[in-house]
Amino acid sequence: MIPGRAVIFSLLGFFLSSPVFAGQNAGQNQARAGAAAAKREANAGNKAAAQANHPGEQALQRLSRMTPEERQKALASLPPERRREILQKFRQFQNLPPTARERVTPELERLHSLPPQRQNQVRRSLQQFNALPDDRKAVVRQELDHLSAMPDDDRRSRMNSEEFRNRYSPAEQQMISNLSTVVAPTD
Repeated sequence: MIPGRAVIFSLLGFFLSSPVFAGQNAGQNQARAGAAAAKREANAGNKAAAQANHPGEQALQRLSRMTPEERQKALASLPPERRREILQKFRQFQNLPPTARERVTPELERLHSLPPQRQNQVRRSLQQFNALPDDRKAVVRQELDHLSAMPDDDRRSRMNSEEFRNRYSPAEQQMISNLSTVVAPTD
């Protein structure tokens, strides 16, 4: 397993599943209208609009481009607990080794190449993965690492094997299937 894989799953789950700047009052109506328009465009197959529909991803990119002072100012209107949570997750992301940080971009690109319904399935699977007990999370993560190194045909064969079905619950099987579509191959 590469260093940071566990943190990558945790961070992706956080930034993909929660509106990072939720709770800010300024422009909420405009943002809702923009999100509705973005959703319509996404349904028409517009990749950029699909990304615009996911504020957590936008926030990660936005926070990455800011200076520490700009970051503090942007988060100042959030409740203190939310601000601490966001900054903690962002610092975790920044403290990843460069190779692990670089892994996030191709995974997001693979996610955005999927149809909107499939993207939502992957996001739900990330949330489910992050909610697993630590012992199961380690087993599933190891399986994902193993699958990411396989060609597509071998991956499908592995996931259809009796051993795979006996080792994982139906919910875990679905989660692994969904996540394996976006997990970057290990080097």
